[in-house]
Amino acid sequence: MISSRYEKLFRENVVMTIEHLKLEIGRPRESILRDLKNMGYYSSYNERGKFYTLCSTPEFDGLGLWKYSNAYFSIRRTLLDTAEYLVSTSNAGYTHDELRQILGIGIQNSLHTLTITDKIVRRQIGAQYVYFGKESIGKQGEKRNAMPDPPIVRKSIKMPGVRSYPDMEPALVIDILIAALRGYDADSAALSYLHSTGSPVTAQQVTTVFRYYDIGKKNSPMQK
Repeated sequence: MISSRYEKLFRENVVMTIEHLKLEIGRPRESILRDLKNMGYYSSYNERGKFYTLCSTPEFDGLGLWKYSNAYFSIRRTLLDTAEYLVSTSNAGYTHDELRQILGIGIQNSLHTLTITDKIVRRQIGAQYVYFGKESIGKQGEKRNAMPDPPIVRKSIKMPGVRSYPDMEPALVIDILIAALRGYDADSAALSYLHSTGSPVTAQQVTTVFRYYDIGKKNSPMQK
């Protein structure tokens, strides 16, 4: 049976990609996905879901997470559902840095989506932004306010004469500024270049940084 071939492959490899399965099984992508659906599978919440494993494989921890090599899986399957669950059931909400430590990847875009769709709530407490569950923000906020000030993991990006970004990942700002220094001083050109390097930066983030530093203008810090 075809299912026994999959089971043998996953016993040997634990986690596989569709391309790997195509080579081993000799079936097209659509057929493999249909086979996996019939058997039951999880796809990773990182790397755009490129990693697959059978439902019987993961040993999820207390948060419903499981990692194998560089593949991350959640019992709630999607990154959005996982982030919403973690934030909503937390004792005192989470900052993005705290969630990144838990999940192993940055999820700024997911948190933005959950916030604008009214699934979670963002509040600034001190120098940090904290995400709370929509229905539990009262109790979570009280506990967060009662906590001693934590060390700030996110560091400001400082440039002479300009303010820093309090709520954008420093690595993303640096990537965008490097793109501008390399001559990609138009929004679309910088975005295309960054995507070619694998950066998860969005068009809105590129535009925001370009406008903030007046990139492309004669008085831009990038042109001095």
